[in-house]
Amino acid sequence: MVNPDMHSLNEIFSQLSPEDEEALIALPYRAGLFVSFSDVTGGWEAQEREIQSLTAILREFSEDFCKTEFSQKVLMDCLRARAQWPGWSHNIDTVPAQADRLMILLTPMFSEKELNAFREVIIDIALAVAMAFREEREARDNADNPSMFKNLLSFFSGAKQDALSHINVSKAEKKALASLCTALKSSRAKAA
Repeated sequence: MVNPDMHSLNEIFSQLSPEDEEALIALPYRAGLFVSFSDVTGGWEAQEREIQSLTAILREFSEDFCKTEFSQKVLMDCLRARAQWPGWSHNIDTVPAQADRLMILLTPMFSEKELNAFREVIIDIALAVAMAFREEREARDNADNPSMFKNLLSFFSGAKQDALSHINVSKAEKKALASLCTALKSSRAKAA
């Protein structure tokens, strides 16, 4: 197993095909869309707000320095590639299969601890998108809240609860989250 401390992240990325590297960098964005697109019961308004919130969610997560260097690089590269997001919005139903394939590719390159940290970031982004419509509404109602996502970050960084059972997440979103957790080989898949 390759230790990421012994090799630069650029060396690790160079081991991936251009297609796999793009899929990896797109994963935070596409995972958020996958969950958002799973439930249209709130109407287009709710889905549109979730998609608009995705940019802010990705920024908030990229500014949280309590993650691994690898996760940080993927998030920053995803944000830098914003011009590609419209193209990444196609074939969203393939996200679990892509996530599964990426985990297979990354497993020999990273320790289980590193991979688990990356899994958690992706799942937390997807969960934040599922909760975004209600969180945005609460933020509008609570004008003294400096950031609508700060409470999400504190929720995620605290003791891990069964986030998939959170009341703000619809059944369709829970199903999408469970599918994503399974594809990422996360222990949270068992909680869904």
